[in-house]
Amino acid sequence: MLISYAICTYNRERFLPIALDAIAQQTGNHFHLFELIVVDNNSTDSTPDIVHQFSEQHPYIQVVYTTETKQGLSYARNKAIEVARGEWIVFLDDDAYLDTTYTQHLVMFIQTKGHTYKAAGGPILLNFDTKPPGWYTHYLGSLLGYFKPYRQSREFSHNYYPRGSNMIFHRSLFERFGLFNPELGRKANQMLGSEEKDMFQRIYQAGERAYYDASLVMYHLVPEFRTTIDFIRKQSIGVGISEHIRIKSKCRAVLLKVLSECFKWVVSCLLCMFYMLQFKPRKGIILLRFRYWVFKGLTTKV
Repeated sequence: MLISYAICTYNRERFLPIALDAIAQQTGNHFHLFELIVVDNNSTDSTPDIVHQFSEQHPYIQVVYTTETKQGLSYARNKAIEVARGEWIVFLDDDAYLDTTYTQHLVMFIQTKGHTYKAAGGPILLNFDTKPPGWYTHYLGSLLGYFKPYRQSREFSHNYYPRGSNMIFHRSLFERFGLFNPELGRKANQMLGSEEKDMFQRIYQAGERAYYDASLVMYHLVPEFRTTIDFIRKQSIGVGISEHIRIKSKCRAVLLKVLSECFKWVVSCLLCMFYMLQFKPRKGIILLRFRYWVFKGLTTKV
């Protein structure tokens, strides 16, 4: 088995069929090269039935359905690593879907660059249910899943790393650097994160490199509720809390984070002024609110 696609899911019956269908629509006739792992993290909806029905309708795809009772995305991802048989493990989100050519380009990457790079990722584009809100700016796109750090394929700089909807690992990395930190990452409806950043910092510090392949395209679904100010506020605070957990016992990391936040405040203020001059105040104000909410999360006692 060359590739293990892993989808960790929690009560996403609305979106999961879209993610699964994209697996079945892959071009290039590479179905014999991959398996699909679905890790159910205590879903109470129709997730088991959805996966079972998909497996029956697509017998040519090797589907592995398993459960993880410890609540949390990191626990679920670690479960996927445990059961995966593939040499390469690809983490996908349950509310995102692959471009039809994804597997074809992934096999090409493995054949041409897999001996040099043991981790990779690609762009994540947004698919809005409705028209993007008036405050939306690509500077906050990452809160909705957007990720496109470069125009062309190239090695990731250490300022960037693959994101959760589109992460590719050679399984040897987990053997060398350990699994995802269960203290970090989503837990049911708690909007935590930073588990991916924590993982790639370990990988980068050991001298390993990651590759950005612009042809490995993923689309992230953005339902209307994710564009509300209340949702953005909760997610922003979750970003801050996650970073607090990640760096709380690392003095140097705390100092670097303080300097980083100061710099980001300056940039956010300048961008706010820019949007004000363009008579787009909502776009500017949301940037300052975002920075405040992250700061609030960073200073929260955990």
